[in-house]
Amino acid sequence: MLRYIKRAFFATIPLPILGRVPVNLIFVTLVFAAGFNREWRPIWLFGAWIEMAFLWILANNTRFQKAVDAEALARLQTDPLAQRQHLTSQLLPPARKRMDQLSANCASALDIARRSGIEEYVLQSQRDGLDRLSWLYLKLLLARQMLDTRDADTTGSQLRRQLTQLENDLASPTVAESIRESKRETMRILNRRLELLQHRGQSLAEIDADLARIEAQASLAVDNASLGPQSEHSTSTISLTSAMLENDLFGASQATVDSLDQRYQERLEQQ
Repeated sequence: MLRYIKRAFFATIPLPILGRVPVNLIFVTLVFAAGFNREWRPIWLFGAWIEMAFLWILANNTRFQKAVDAEALARLQTDPLAQRQHLTSQLLPPARKRMDQLSANCASALDIARRSGIEEYVLQSQRDGLDRLSWLYLKLLLARQMLDTRDADTTGSQLRRQLTQLENDLASPTVAESIRESKRETMRILNRRLELLQHRGQSLAEIDADLARIEAQASLAVDNASLGPQSEHSTSTISLTSAMLENDLFGASQATVDSLDQRYQERLEQQ
């Protein structure tokens, strides 16, 4: 509800010549300014009641909520920063704390390198490398959370039931070929998920090892930056032990993960 209220506060309407105008923001500004005149002071109370009523009615309007949701979805599909923030918001507090610490180390390394007088093109290379490193770290945290919070027995049974249903569907001669292909791909993903779930302990150990390596790499970047412009500032992409990140295992967030992966790959190829 809070995001609907925030969006309602900054709501705009199209006006000829002026374009889209934030009428509510203008109203609040005018009421606030008018209240500085002692004779008009009661307008603050009157304006506050109008504002609260406006925000409540608009924020609870179904049509307005759908428009806000559609706007957020469109932004999520095209804005890499919004995509990263959306994925980060899904982390539980302990994982979020680890992500924040790694981000702080990366920011510290860049800040120290900048103040040490490092050349801009080297600094940009370092920035890109640390950005890729933090992206891998976020994916690993999400993958670990997915495995760690699931009940292996319950989830395994659910996956087997889904696989059995898909096999029965494919056995039917009335299923169109296009639908068959989609179901075969779903079966492939479910089989891979079941395989990893059955080896959850090993997968978690591999993820933990990779997380530790990335944390060490970020700390090394801080130490190197502290040595000044003559130090080594390379932040190459490390080779991960875990196979988690090569599979369709992020559930509803898979499309977002794939989109960001593609962007990072394109940036890497351009360098």
